[in-house]
Amino acid sequence: MRRRTLNLVLGLGLIAPVAGMLPLPALAEGVDLEKASAPRVLGNPDAKILITEYFSMTCPHCARFHTEVLPQLKEAFIDTGKIRLEMKDFPLDQWALRASAMARCLDGKRYFAMIDILMKKQEAWSRANDPYGALVKLGKLAGLSEAQVEACMNDEPLIDYILNERLTASRDLGITSTPSFMMNGRKLDGVFTFESFEEAISDAL
Repeated sequence: MRRRTLNLVLGLGLIAPVAGMLPLPALAEGVDLEKASAPRVLGNPDAKILITEYFSMTCPHCARFHTEVLPQLKEAFIDTGKIRLEMKDFPLDQWALRASAMARCLDGKRYFAMIDILMKKQEAWSRANDPYGALVKLGKLAGLSEAQVEACMNDEPLIDYILNERLTASRDLGITSTPSFMMNGRKLDGVFTFESFEEAISDAL
């Protein structure tokens, strides 16, 4: 699996050298991979409908979904217990991968709060002259130190986990772009607006 992961990384250009950012060792205690790889799900765990979102932290369409559509879905369907939403990483570039790793070092409400910040401020940090420094600042807002951000973004097992999940989604589910959505295991084509989600959910209910 490591060879396949490396090929994917090379294909995406995710390990191209970046000025000012060198691979750094993880913290002495390391990243807890079990916690970092746990499902990130919003909503009632017993909800009949599971929508899975495959997203990239640097994808403008993903940012639009998270800032414009998701709040409506949350109010109408997630907070009311009708659906649960699982977020899965599908990084499209190096900084999406690093941001995903940083976010996964947070759990519970802190994770979703970090995603909210990253999406709302996506253009600012992803297009910054120093994306790494910008991510460090955002990580600090969530209570991470710079050393913890560095450890998370360079933790090899966590990076492997994220890339292998991306590879599996692409190979087994035909996910090729972001955001992409599955509903109870079925791919939702052409569903992006709140109205289109509303229609698909109503049909499933």
